[in-house]
Amino acid sequence: MATLSDIAKKAKVSQAAASRVLNQDPTFVVSKEVRLAIRKAAAEMGYRTPRQKKDSVKSINIGIADWHSIPASRRREFSYNTLVPFSQLDAKYSFSRLERGMTRELDAIIAIGIFTDEEIDEMIFSSPNIIFLNNNQSDTMFDRMFIDYDTPVKKCFDYLKENGAKRIAFLNGINEENGIKIGYRRTEGVRSVMKEEGVYNEDLFLLGDLTDLSGKEMMKKALSLGADAVVLGTQLIENGVLEEYEKSERKPILILRRDIDLDYKKTKFPVVRMCSEQLWEITNLLIYSRLKRPAPPLKVYIQATFEVV
Repeated sequence: MATLSDIAKKAKVSQAAASRVLNQDPTFVVSKEVRLAIRKAAAEMGYRTPRQKKDSVKSINIGIADWHSIPASRRREFSYNTLVPFSQLDAKYSFSRLERGMTRELDAIIAIGIFTDEEIDEMIFSSPNIIFLNNNQSDTMFDRMFIDYDTPVKKCFDYLKENGAKRIAFLNGINEENGIKIGYRRTEGVRSVMKEEGVYNEDLFLLGDLTDLSGKEMMKKALSLGADAVVLGTQLIENGVLEEYEKSERKPILILRRDIDLDYKKTKFPVVRMCSEQLWEITNLLIYSRLKRPAPPLKVYIQATFEVV
């Protein structure tokens, strides 16, 4: 197990400096670069302070970094308080959002999406324990959860073909704000699957904003173009799509998509569900294990689901 001396040697600082940084001494003045080097060394070597060793499995404070998944304008609509931890663990969990550039002491961070090295360095200031959901970096020292998107999406289009759908519309929202792009990678992934499945139609591949109004307008267009099936690429347009769907006399087959899915509500429509209950349970179990004892980083693969009512 790594010692404070090991951390100091790796970060090229004195043992006293390493101790004061890791124990959050407010009177200790040191550059951001040195502070980061110490915290990165501690994270990489699995070092925990005496306070962390004593309290980590009693009460677990988790921050969710989701700015690569949900635009800032929509983030207040999603609260992580409903996440249910692994029921057999004797620990009290609390969840809150970690905003970009924010630094506060956390036991662990769940980071959703692909982050830059600079963003990861910023998160290390908040916690040495980070679990990434769908980060494709190959050299990260942190745990990673990979969700298989393609399999349930293919099942979705197979289902539509089996039910006689000929003109399948895909509706998705994209967003770019402060250098962060949301929805682009997903858009190209679904386009590729649709071409592979032989159901791609450029006229019915509709893109708008990540708003309910945009969903409403895209649904209206899909109906006017004679779509006999409509597949959503994000839940952030769902309300607008459903509003237009309910008003229409013609009812195409509608398939929803749930990304965050915090309370796992059933729907009356088929749904591509990205985050299963298992994913959250395994993630929380992994955090519990990580806090209890250091271990090499893990890669965990979980398949999303396609559920038919």
